[in-house]
Amino acid sequence: MSNTSTGGFTAAPGQFRIGSVMNKTFAILGRQFGKFALLALVPMIPIFLLTLGALSSGAPSPSGIAFGAVLTGLLTFVLQTVAQATSLYGAFQEMRQQPFTIGDSLRIGLARAVPVIGVGILVGLATGLGFLLFVVPGAIIGCMLYVAIPACVIEKTGVTASMSRSVALTKGYRWQIFGLFLLVIVIALVGALVLARIGGGGLIGDILGFAWQVVSTAFGAVLSAVIYHDLRMAKEGIDLDTLASVFD
Repeated sequence: MSNTSTGGFTAAPGQFRIGSVMNKTFAILGRQFGKFALLALVPMIPIFLLTLGALSSGAPSPSGIAFGAVLTGLLTFVLQTVAQATSLYGAFQEMRQQPFTIGDSLRIGLARAVPVIGVGILVGLATGLGFLLFVVPGAIIGCMLYVAIPACVIEKTGVTASMSRSVALTKGYRWQIFGLFLLVIVIALVGALVLARIGGGGLIGDILGFAWQVVSTAFGAVLSAVIYHDLRMAKEGIDLDTLASVFD
């Protein structure tokens, strides 16, 4: 099969390269940053409202702080999986150099919200348990299940089938995915630390932190779409239009 153009870059069957994945991810975000930021923002609005509510409620008790932290963490995790799902359609359309609307992206992603949340919860539990046992198993599990959500949305598979599909797709390429995983963590942490220093504590710091969380979520969502696409190309030689035809 001939090489397939993806938004100005070439994806060759049988190849999966970190540089190519990152180039395509930044190119897609650069062209449609506003749309992808909004797609990440919409599902995560409850987190911002929860943060504002905590700030306006005065000084909470230690137990209240702990409960709020756990609730915010769980809600963030769930809503980030939904945000990832809502961005997939836009990412694939952008790789096809086709227009997309925020409404269509939300509609397609939210239609798979229930199984996507199920996938996210199981992936989070499996990865978290791996990190509790030892760091290495958690990293391995995370790499194995990295594209479970794209598989769930695009292939319309169930929760466990999406996880199994991710395990199959990532086999043979997990070192590259691990490298991408580390790179994403470094970018997210550096950005968060810089903004925390700029914003300090209080409302400004929380707003900047939330804004960076939205940007990081948008980046991660587009990255997962590109990784899924390139894995399908590398392992199955499927062309982009055929892969994205599920959206037509």
